[in-house]
Amino acid sequence: MTQTSTSSRKTKAETAAEMLEAAIVNCDIEPGSIVAEADLMEMLDLGRTPVREALVRLSSENLVRLGRAGILIPELNAMTMLKLLELREPIERLSIQKAVQRHNGADMERFAQILAQLEPLPNNDRTGFMDILRQIHTALAEASKNEFILSTMKTTQGLSRRFWRYFATDEDQQFCTELYCALLQGLLSGDAGIPIKKSSELMTYLRVFTQRQIEALA
Repeated sequence: MTQTSTSSRKTKAETAAEMLEAAIVNCDIEPGSIVAEADLMEMLDLGRTPVREALVRLSSENLVRLGRAGILIPELNAMTMLKLLELREPIERLSIQKAVQRHNGADMERFAQILAQLEPLPNNDRTGFMDILRQIHTALAEASKNEFILSTMKTTQGLSRRFWRYFATDEDQQFCTELYCALLQGLLSGDAGIPIKKSSELMTYLRVFTQRQIEALA
């Protein structure tokens, strides 16, 4: 009885975390706002325990800040984005290298499934693209067979995706889709050089993209 209950709570907490992450990344919850736990419970239609567990997890991933006044959703900040990119580039390169070395059949099947979702995705479907990016980064980290790569990537990905989501155009999404498709195709071919090259091109693009937002707001 106790074991089943614990498993159920864990599943609800994971569901709450995924739903809340999506709401934050897609800016359904306004950046810079303070929200009450009760409001999140109502929004997610879940109880206090799974919502609190989800908030603790998302706090460790920098997507929320917990305080006495409520739950703070971090503001959009271009300088924060540039700092995140400093960490993202080496950790994603490492995850690709290790994924190529250590992947198994299930990992390759997962990459193929993600590619099949990404290729036909319309360039104006930001929500769908955000979900696919989350799948790509999680699949890469899990294929690396290094839990520390996974935990480190989680601290950078949510805020990075949200910043891009807020400012991106259809042309930006088309460009990123082409890069990620090539990256996944390289992984499926077993050639680490192609996905590492495409990841490097992506980081260069993201730095230019972020600098563009800084200049636009100046």
